[in-house]
Amino acid sequence: MDKRDPHFIDGWPMNTPMDVRQGKTNEEDVRHPLRWGIISASAIASDWIKSLQDVPGASVTAVAARDMDRAKAYATAHGVPAAYDSYEALCEDPDVDIVYIASKTWDHHRDLMTAIRAGKHVLCEKPFTDTAKQAKEVYEAADKAGVFCQEGMWLRFFPAIEHARASIERGDIGDLKIVQADYPDRVYALNPAITGFGSDEMPLIAAAGRKMNPQAYADDLYSAHGAPPSAAVLQYTQQEGIAVITFPNGRFIEETQFIGTKGRITIETPSHHPTALTIRTGRPPRNGTRREEGLPPMELDPSEGWTGDWIETHWNQDRNPSNGPFNQVERFEYPIPTPAPITRGQPAGSRWDGEKMINYKGWTWSGGNQHGFTYQAQAVHRCMAAGLSEMPQFTRAESIRVCEIIDEINRQCGEHGF
Repeated sequence: MDKRDPHFIDGWPMNTPMDVRQGKTNEEDVRHPLRWGIISASAIASDWIKSLQDVPGASVTAVAARDMDRAKAYATAHGVPAAYDSYEALCEDPDVDIVYIASKTWDHHRDLMTAIRAGKHVLCEKPFTDTAKQAKEVYEAADKAGVFCQEGMWLRFFPAIEHARASIERGDIGDLKIVQADYPDRVYALNPAITGFGSDEMPLIAAAGRKMNPQAYADDLYSAHGAPPSAAVLQYTQQEGIAVITFPNGRFIEETQFIGTKGRITIETPSHHPTALTIRTGRPPRNGTRREEGLPPMELDPSEGWTGDWIETHWNQDRNPSNGPFNQVERFEYPIPTPAPITRGQPAGSRWDGEKMINYKGWTWSGGNQHGFTYQAQAVHRCMAAGLSEMPQFTRAESIRVCEIIDEINRQCGEHGF
């Protein structure tokens, strides 16, 4: 198989989950049994419970809210056997193996430490903590307790993102030089920079914004959940690369661009739960043997025009082979999957609207959350079956680096009054 075939890398399809492709886990270990406890009777937790129905080894055994009536109603709506009115009580339940934290983001540090002290494995919704200092404290506690601890950066698990990372890893677009991304949530928007440039280097950061009045959190830093600046530029001096990140207050196109010396990758909108990517490169055509025979891939024949080992992947390519440096264009689609049926005789989920709970009568994939959650949940089961302490799609080092970058952006926002 051609090592440069855009559909495969080392014999694996390009969208293969990183943990499987790297040989760290086995695909069939989605059946690894885990009993989930849910902290917070929230809307996003409802999405998570629904997503677990596509993970053969998953079961939800308990849910906790700060009010027992709410916890019981939520448990009934989701077919969960146990309900608690305290997060501490849920974490002490012997029938819970792993805790999913979907509480208010400013409570994550507290709830993470509660679960870890109880000896529970934990997956926490993003943003992980308010500061890098808190994140480091949590991961150190998890190491001491010997438990799995992971930030739920579910966008890293979409097939389109797996494909893009494999393509960058293989060098399809050469040396990465520029990353551009936009999204109102800074944690989402910053992730492509970490995806491309990694966590080894702390970039120089310049933040720009508009006048804000967010509440200070601690040590003169603003919360990761406060009002964002308008943009930040991250300069990776060692890697000679930059990331331009915008945090729009409103609707932007929401695309992500990875631009290298030999091509570019576009994660198409909506890039935080993408279903397609486009790769533009200047690499030689994949078909033919002219290069192996010491001949140029193509040559100009006076009577026939350009001939040779060419495959038409762009409307203008066969007519104008010099059509810019990235003249080979290939688009890859990963549609939202058809949802699995409801198998446990329960409503698909519920959402709270003030004091009123709305029961869903069917399961829809109207947004990207649920199937992104499913990819992530499957990876959790595989990685825990393999005894890993983190998932390669989003490591602890990357989680901490995102927090450190946000800390610096917040420091500059406070320093300059926006």
